[in-house]
Amino acid sequence: MYAEYHRIFCACTKHTKPLAFLLLTAFAHNALAQWTYRVAPDPTIRSISFFINTPASGSTTLFVSTLTDGMYKVIDTGVSATSTFQKISNGLPIVQVRLHTSIDINTMYAGTDGAGLFKSIDGGANWLPLNGSVAMPLGCSNVRSFNFDVTVPRTLIVGTSCRNNSGFYKSTDDGLNWSRLGNATLPDDVGVSALNRSGNTYFLASNNYGIFKSVDAGTTWAAANTGITAPNGTLNAFNTQFNGTAPANLLTYIHGSGMYRSTDTGVTWTPSNVGLPIGLAALGGIARESSLVMYVGLDKQGVYRTIDGGVNWAAWGNTSGEVLRYSRTVATVAAGSTYYFGTLTGLAKTTDNANTHVIVGMGDSGGRINAIAHDRDTPARAYVTARDLVRIDNVYGDCSTGCSPLETGITGTTFEGVPYQDQLNPAILYVTTSNRGIFKSTDGGVSFAAINSGAGNTIVS
Repeated sequence: MYAEYHRIFCACTKHTKPLAFLLLTAFAHNALAQWTYRVAPDPTIRSISFFINTPASGSTTLFVSTLTDGMYKVIDTGVSATSTFQKISNGLPIVQVRLHTSIDINTMYAGTDGAGLFKSIDGGANWLPLNGSVAMPLGCSNVRSFNFDVTVPRTLIVGTSCRNNSGFYKSTDDGLNWSRLGNATLPDDVGVSALNRSGNTYFLASNNYGIFKSVDAGTTWAAANTGITAPNGTLNAFNTQFNGTAPANLLTYIHGSGMYRSTDTGVTWTPSNVGLPIGLAALGGIARESSLVMYVGLDKQGVYRTIDGGVNWAAWGNTSGEVLRYSRTVATVAAGSTYYFGTLTGLAKTTDNANTHVIVGMGDSGGRINAIAHDRDTPARAYVTARDLVRIDNVYGDCSTGCSPLETGITGTTFEGVPYQDQLNPAILYVTTSNRGIFKSTDGGVSFAAINSGAGNTIVS
């Protein structure tokens, strides 16, 4: 029943012993211990690209990047039972692939968390790094955004997020050498969350300084936050999306403050929250279907759509469905007809405006448990953070039974969270969420309440 709750491992010996004993003797008796594979769900989808009527009429070839298990390819034939995923991560030294862009069916680029940028010229079968030379390297290996010019060799631009040498990088030789642009106008520690552009006008969304704008293709930058409210003095900005008109209308999401819209190419911003739930928290960026139709996935609140460039929003599809509650990415194959969802637990598809969906299965691919805490009095019981906080009654058993999601009162996903049990009072549990801060339970996990009063930033992960 709870097979979606990610990959769990436990150390098992021939004789079950108290946890303290196992910890004290782990090194001395390493030969007796083995890791036992427990649960294998679908991985967290971060970005999707597709080619319709490929390789045959009526089929769609999709590429997906995940934050937990690298890159995958699938051919959706229209019958989900025949859609089989193929892992295409050879040459990728890390499983956290935050984004990818497909130039054609063979050529694609992938940005990772910690290993830089990679390129494939054989449909993802093999990957090679594009992290520059010793003299001109890509100075930050956490790639958060990617764009390119259709030239040969290609001009590549990436946004990165590190403590140092972060920001905007450009290569004019397809990744052989890189230059960090905007050195005098971008902070060294700017954490880029998204990069978008129209011609030579670039917008950079950062998770610590808000929005930056460049009108000279990234050579110089200036803050563009007029009209944006900074909750607790922190400007966590996410994907900024153009609508393709001039002067450009733009949309952006500011964590803790909501959606904002600009009708003068970022000179000023006004709130764009009509129809959106109060206290919204976005799981991913803003997905654009056309100049005025856009989508955003909200943490445990479903997907919302605007058809007028952000003037108004409305819930889209079946808001009670599990897929929509955990959607990060919406990809349009045929506007108004076929959509794919990248979620915290795999890939889904709808052909009726998200009223119903089918799972495009990903097989035994790698999910994610972020952290585990054993119960003080019953060590075989554990609390783990997946998309929800989950209690496992027996880590030595099978999670198909005896696993319970603990989510009453927790308004955000715990995908990147951490559980903790009070060792003096085991009925008290704490858990952090990706977007909504810290929650506390005083009844062993039956219910939780937020405890974020005075916290400056509820992005804990």
